[in-house]
Amino acid sequence: MEKQVIEYAGIPVGITIPDGDRLKFIAVKYPVIELDGGTYRNLGELQSAIHQHLQKSEDDQGMFRVAANGSSAGAARRVFNAARQNPSRAAPGSSPRGS
Repeated sequence: MEKQVIEYAGIPVGITIPDGDRLKFIAVKYPVIELDGGTYRNLGELQSAIHQHLQKSEDDQGMFRVAANGSSAGAARRVFNAARQNPSRAAPGSSPRGS
């Protein structure tokens, strides 16, 4: 397992770090702060938890709901993106997401 940046609706919301045979979620955005420190079996389980959390949350999560479920959202639209951090390829001080 590697560190990964987790995006929801194109917005980085946290990272995952290996925690034994599970993934630990570290939140970097307030709308998902309640999930901070949670451990998940895999990315799918984490993505489901984030999606469910944002769907039942109020006001300050509005931008995520619109981006994920807006009028242009189709069944095949990808809401999540997980970017693997590869320290050997990243320049010092550069973003793990690249350009």
